[in-house]
Amino acid sequence: MTEAQSTKSVAYSMEHEAVYAVTAYNSQNENLPKREKSRNNDSYFTKVARGNPIGLPTGTHCQEYLAEWQCNIFQQDALQTKKSDEQQCLEMRTPHLMEFWPTLFEWPVFSHILKHGFAWLTFGGGISSTLFLFIMGGTESVKQAAPHIAPLLLFCLSIWLLLKTITRGSPKLKKDTRFFRRTGMVSIYRKGQDRLEIPFEEFEPTMTYRTGAAGSTGFMLQLTHRQSDIVISHINDYPEEYQVYLEWERLHQFMDISQPLPDRIVTEPARQFDPVTAEYDRKTGRPKHLWRDMGREELRERREAAKKAAKDFPWGKTRAQALASGWKPSEQRIDWKALEATRQET
Repeated sequence: MTEAQSTKSVAYSMEHEAVYAVTAYNSQNENLPKREKSRNNDSYFTKVARGNPIGLPTGTHCQEYLAEWQCNIFQQDALQTKKSDEQQCLEMRTPHLMEFWPTLFEWPVFSHILKHGFAWLTFGGGISSTLFLFIMGGTESVKQAAPHIAPLLLFCLSIWLLLKTITRGSPKLKKDTRFFRRTGMVSIYRKGQDRLEIPFEEFEPTMTYRTGAAGSTGFMLQLTHRQSDIVISHINDYPEEYQVYLEWERLHQFMDISQPLPDRIVTEPARQFDPVTAEYDRKTGRPKHLWRDMGREELRERREAAKKAAKDFPWGKTRAQALASGWKPSEQRIDWKALEATRQET
């Protein structure tokens, strides 16, 4: 199939309700494989590579996806475009159909990381160094240092602009791991071979601990295959365990066709194209562009409340158990009267 034909096929799936395959993952299926607690016959190094099992109850319970570290006002800005929802979905690799985990060892991913790094050096470094010099020696100190700092900042700015130009649009990845909601399959890259497809239900979520060069510890989500030694690692590591649990919960909900898509800012345009999600939004009355049209102050309030709720969630319990123990979801942590007063002032 050519790229043009593939684009037409995706566009057609957006306009017509697609049918979920019989292999699609459904957490309500009573015949799902039971989770493993351990594999006693594994060697020490195999156990280390596989990581520690995440002992969470099946399903999604916290659901505070606004607490994800990448959710921010910049994602909201990206939604406020003249492009149609269909076009935005195509540029995001149709997020109602596929979730993907990239790998660092691929140029499109590495170039995006470099772009963000040079952006920080250009703007963050420029502002912080100027403030430091001003505090230490005033305006005269800034003037004296400017001829030495300016060339470096201009170099960083040039590299950032170049990377920003060449990384426009969706990255064309080949080595990524792909999760398909409508088929329930996980597609794994293999060098020199066709991609390997394995049912999502055959994987177990595990967590590994990573120690950086400076001694800081990070936590990483992995998926380990029950019947083989295949281990898939998420590209990000997180400073706190609850962030790994939330990442797993989001992926699980994405693949589970008994539930709507996770309610995230970046994938909001895609909700209408997933049959289960569209029906859920219709029944609950969720606005089509809830995140896109939300005020900045409310978005910040919701995000801070979501972060606190996710961090406080008693992971390992169901949502009903958490609520019974006194846990409060994010919507109960916001001072809605104060927020309404802020809206009226603006």
